[in-house]
Amino acid sequence: MRLPHNLASLNIFRTYSGALKDQSAALNRISTGYKVMTAKDDPNIIAQSERTKIQVRSLHMAARNSQDGVSMVQTAEGGLQGIGDMIKRVRELVIQSGSVNTDHDKKVIQKEINQLVEGIDDIANNTEFNGVKLLNKNIKGKEPEIGKMPVGANVGEVVDIPFYKLDSKNLPGGSVSLNDVNVTNGEVDKSLEIVDAAMNKVLGVRNKYGAISNRFEKSMNNIKEIADRMDGANGRLVDADIAEEMMGYARGSIMTEASMAIMKQTNDFPIEVLRILENVR
Repeated sequence: MRLPHNLASLNIFRTYSGALKDQSAALNRISTGYKVMTAKDDPNIIAQSERTKIQVRSLHMAARNSQDGVSMVQTAEGGLQGIGDMIKRVRELVIQSGSVNTDHDKKVIQKEINQLVEGIDDIANNTEFNGVKLLNKNIKGKEPEIGKMPVGANVGEVVDIPFYKLDSKNLPGGSVSLNDVNVTNGEVDKSLEIVDAAMNKVLGVRNKYGAISNRFEKSMNNIKEIADRMDGANGRLVDADIAEEMMGYARGSIMTEASMAIMKQTNDFPIEVLRILENVR
């Protein structure tokens, strides 16, 4: 027994300090719900977790992009429906003009047709989403302008969205337009050909936008499912097992209390030695 250095007590104190540290770590994991919070806890796991979090956040944003894409296409389809309804009315008037004999009545019909054509221009010019013109894009050349919207977390995961110029001057396109519809000269067949071609173009664009809308919705559902699975995988990497941590906390509590009780006894060793020495004659 050494009086200046109570090695037994020091050894127990070291055990006590380790148990107290383990207990504190277990309590921290229980209170936060994470077993890995910093790089020092597990450098490899924290790197995997951070990469997974980046992917999950990117996927959530891609899902929002898909939702915005659906909203944009639905806005465009609403404008196309309005244009289609006006073209239908123009076709009715053109056919009606074939049974009208007086020039005055034909001029009245032509005035309504002209108003409908101007209404088509209004819809084409005013249909927009977040400041983007959807039906009257300033397109160079005959091909539609292609917009790209990301629908994934990685490079190249985009959906191409064609933008068309669908005002009266570009319906149906080519050398004729809705502005050439004229019932005052009696050329009903020519006017019907123009109207039918314009309607076919509008329906073709609606079909394309409908397919794109379905693609956006499928992509959004797929992205959400992938994000949920990756979120679960990240949880398995860094989330704490509360039951296990509670057992660790209880074990640490027992160890600290036992260490304190034993330290009290070992701290009395020098005193006991001194008492023995006092009795030596």
